[in-house]
Amino acid sequence: MQGPARILIVGKDTGNDKKMAKVLAEGGFECAMGDIAQSAAELCGSRRPDVVILNMQSAPARKAPDTFLALAKTLKASPLSSRLRIMLVGTDKNMELADAAADIDDLLIGPVNPAQICHRLCSLVRLNTMHEELVRRLNTSAKYGLDAPAAISPPSHIDNATVLVLGDPTQFAMIEHSLAKHATLIGALSEGTALDYLTRRDFDAVLINAAAAIEPHIDFAKVVRGHSRLFNLPIVVLADRDELEKCPQVFESDITDAIAKPYSRDELRIRINLLVRESRFRNSLKKIYQQAKHIATSDALTGLYSRGFALEHITTMVKDAQRTSQGFSLANLSIANMAEINETLGYASADRIIRQVGEVIGLLIRGEDMAARYSGTEFILALPDTPAERAQKAVLRIKGVVAHTEFAVEGHHAPISVRLDTHLAGFRQVDTAESLIKRSRSVDLRAAA
Repeated sequence: MQGPARILIVGKDTGNDKKMAKVLAEGGFECAMGDIAQSAAELCGSRRPDVVILNMQSAPARKAPDTFLALAKTLKASPLSSRLRIMLVGTDKNMELADAAADIDDLLIGPVNPAQICHRLCSLVRLNTMHEELVRRLNTSAKYGLDAPAAISPPSHIDNATVLVLGDPTQFAMIEHSLAKHATLIGALSEGTALDYLTRRDFDAVLINAAAAIEPHIDFAKVVRGHSRLFNLPIVVLADRDELEKCPQVFESDITDAIAKPYSRDELRIRINLLVRESRFRNSLKKIYQQAKHIATSDALTGLYSRGFALEHITTMVKDAQRTSQGFSLANLSIANMAEINETLGYASADRIIRQVGEVIGLLIRGEDMAARYSGTEFILALPDTPAERAQKAVLRIKGVVAHTEFAVEGHHAPISVRLDTHLAGFRQVDTAESLIKRSRSVDLRAAA
């Protein structure tokens, strides 16, 4: 991705274009707008879009919606599809979308909400980042003489999802009627029960039916994200449109998406299906990242990448960033109380704590992030296409989870607490791999953002 993610909006909407462009620019996106004919030049240019938004509220789309749906089908069948995401926004609730769902990656029905679009774009763009970083990672692995895993594509349809439903039980029948043919639904009458279910079995999504205010559900989503295994689980809230407008922070929270009431059965089914497709594709990419690892590139104690691989890969990331202006951040995490742990457990058992901390870090990072053991108690984390202020949130989350994890070793009955020191540096055009690593070991986490 060259510089900021590029968004192409097809279909001019005079009343909302300026507001949309402003919100996307504030979100760090580069935006282009035009009709279908003008969009062809953008799609064939040297700076191709990362996401195409088909604005179904625009006058041309209202007049000829099938033309816009045909464009989605054409793009999905083109060579661009491997790194191009397609979003339909402002779609009429009565439009027949069952066939179109296979050709799009996201869908927002009803009045355009620029904040929600920006929220969803961030997730779609990350899929492109995951794919591009995977190619770079495999190229680094090839320098060690390792073969690449087979390529994969997003699933075309999901009909075996497992969805946890939480919240107002009075509308469970409506939800069940919408999803039961395509998913297994499990209801939870309380947040405590929901968390218990989530820790004991795998789910494809959580659907929260808000009876009133949304804020308590934002807090619940934050708790869910504190569990490393649930970090990327789609969490969707159903809420009255008035409540969504009163709570704009929902699109800046740990909730994946929101669906305004009243909604149609097709809308709920397609929206959940698309989010589960995205989640499964993300998980599949993450598995390929794991398959790409090899004993030749891994640290023997933690299973994370080795220092040598990290240095080689960060050198490549720096060269790519200097060529394309795609930024990234580098974090340093070290065990602050290691001397105390060594004294309490002895060096052999303390090594087992280092291994466990490495395992937690490996579970908490996104698929595209690279974690390596840099020295004895020191880890580095490369976050592609992530500025320092966003990287700070990710690193603080890891620090918090580690701080609240009770580590244990055989023969020592009391739980062991681990404190991490964290530092962070964002890439600068003048950086080398060595200078960036040096800054990442010395710049305070909060000062970097």
